[in-house]
Amino acid sequence: MRIKSKLFAVLGVAVLAIPAAAAPGPSPSMGVILQADNADLGGSSAIAGAAIFNGDTLATASTGELRARFGPSQIYLLPNSMVSVNKTAAGFSANLTGGTVLVSSGEGEGFEVLADGAVIQPNSNRKTVAQISWVSSTELLLTSREGDLEVTMGDETKTVAAGTSERMMITPASQPAASSSSPIPAQPVVFAGQNRFYFVAVLVILTGTIVGVSRAFISAAAVSP
Repeated sequence: MRIKSKLFAVLGVAVLAIPAAAAPGPSPSMGVILQADNADLGGSSAIAGAAIFNGDTLATASTGELRARFGPSQIYLLPNSMVSVNKTAAGFSANLTGGTVLVSSGEGEGFEVLADGAVIQPNSNRKTVAQISWVSSTELLLTSREGDLEVTMGDETKTVAAGTSERMMITPASQPAASSSSPIPAQPVVFAGQNRFYFVAVLVILTGTIVGVSRAFISAAAVSP
């Protein structure tokens, strides 16, 4: 009788141990918060030292700021900004849905900023520092502090040269023009089926905060392995 009881006890422990052994371990973090003030990480208050995981959302309030590191690369959110971040083979991607971000990459690292259907990324493996502002669903403001930027939408790619700023105006894909008998004058077809964009060169006056953060990003990129 005792033998049977011991046998059942051993089997019970073994059965309980199987799910625990099969359960996957925690996912590794992709980054860490360096600085946070009036900011959120995944819907909770963000604090310095908190881990960032794939798919997390970073957001700042009207008086907030947040700075995070992903390996040798960094991102800085100005007030009223929001991004969702993901790990990529080349570095990280940030889906910008509002506000302004500064992003940097070290040698051999890369970033992607997705906004309004466009992909903004370094044009080479050299260190790059960029500022991207979401203005509306048809307008972005792009500034390269260091390194050229490559901007792609659909099959169209353009470059923002280092040290320049461009206002990116997006022209939504249109349907075929209306019949000439319509009382409203027909508009020309604009690349039906695919959004297009064009650049307007602008002069951007930076605040002291942005200048300081940009310099910190450039310094960080310079010393990154």
